[in-house]
Amino acid sequence: MKNPKLQLSFTTYSDSNFLTKAILIVTSMTNNPAFANPIPTLADVQTALDNYAKNLTAAGSLGRTNVADKNQSRDILEQLLFQLGLYVMFIANGDTAILTSSGYTLAKDPQPRKLENPGNVVLSYGITSGALISSVTKGNATSFIHEITDALPTANTNWTGYPSSTSQFTFTNLTPGNQYWVRVAAVGNRKQIAYSTIATQFASL
Repeated sequence: MKNPKLQLSFTTYSDSNFLTKAILIVTSMTNNPAFANPIPTLADVQTALDNYAKNLTAAGSLGRTNVADKNQSRDILEQLLFQLGLYVMFIANGDTAILTSSGYTLAKDPQPRKLENPGNVVLSYGITSGALISSVTKGNATSFIHEITDALPTANTNWTGYPSSTSQFTFTNLTPGNQYWVRVAAVGNRKQIAYSTIATQFASL
């Protein structure tokens, strides 16, 4: 099981919300017994916070220099809070109570998107003799495996698969006029896999 982590990026915060978040973190960690010797020190973070707050107010006039100073002081404060967050995670060692007591926000584990079923496979004649084209809906798959057999499929069928980056694939060098059965496996993130229905068609003469 993975240890919980903190959200250490503040790029999505507006300037005012970032200031509020920074104040919350410093306030939460001040005199917090879990964090005896913060790195960087809370005094350094507070100095950067005060400088950012001053520059944020000055930037309200929209002067180019004032805005540049505000952006620079924000970058400095973001970097200090990033380093401080690493320290918090080291001290907490996965303890959620300690992590949340710091004022930081817990990071959400990315959830894999549910892989869409490719549905029905569509078969069509290829341009050349002994060719057969298979196609499915792309959906949110990252790759595909087009599988084929020349015998009526059963539970024990050994399919011949051809990996492909696209939802369409052309089988070649098939026996012209022979009947084939095809299915397509859609492959998603974290080895998710979903199969299409099985379709049958005769190879091009």
